[in-house]
Amino acid sequence: MYNMKFDKTSFLKSIINTCELEDFSGIEIAVLGYSNSGKSSLLNVLTNNKKLARVSKLPGRTKTINVFNITSSFRIIDFPGYGYSTINLLTKKLLSKSLLFYLRNRLCLRGVIILSDIRYSLKLLDLKILKILQKRLISILFILTKTDKVSKQKKTVQISQIRKKISILNMDITVLGFSKFNKLDILVVRHHLSLWYNLFRNR
Repeated sequence: MYNMKFDKTSFLKSIINTCELEDFSGIEIAVLGYSNSGKSSLLNVLTNNKKLARVSKLPGRTKTINVFNITSSFRIIDFPGYGYSTINLLTKKLLSKSLLFYLRNRLCLRGVIILSDIRYSLKLLDLKILKILQKRLISILFILTKTDKVSKQKKTVQISQIRKKISILNMDITVLGFSKFNKLDILVVRHHLSLWYNLFRNR
């Protein structure tokens, strides 16, 4: 199996609408989650580049869809956090419509990473997105972030509860706990992305 090298990941561009994305013969992985769920932190530790994605203490600071190249044939599409945001209403509606269209129709979309703060229960919007993806053969990682902020018992219980709620969808979804301070957690996410690359690169 080819192990991906993440430290060469580079920023490609920012867009407002996914219709700005050109046809792509490689593999795209979408990163989704509520504002302040830790998407930027995940991308930074995943690529070992603290400056790759801007981290802010204010939720909703990412206002564009950001494209990052891991390799020339494997890239990440980082969507703005949904939920609370400083984005104006018109732009928010455009981004929401753009996201749903992308999830339903983007042919090179092979995997989706959904991030959720482990301290909170499963949100309705997360379920809506999972139901949309139900109709497509797409690999899904559901990552419960900020596990360093809860006890080990709380972490175990929450992961179990989320898995149980998601199981009703009868989908192949991997649920993981994640802390940006835990090197093993980072390696596990990298491993999953490498698996996706090896699974889809010749399709």
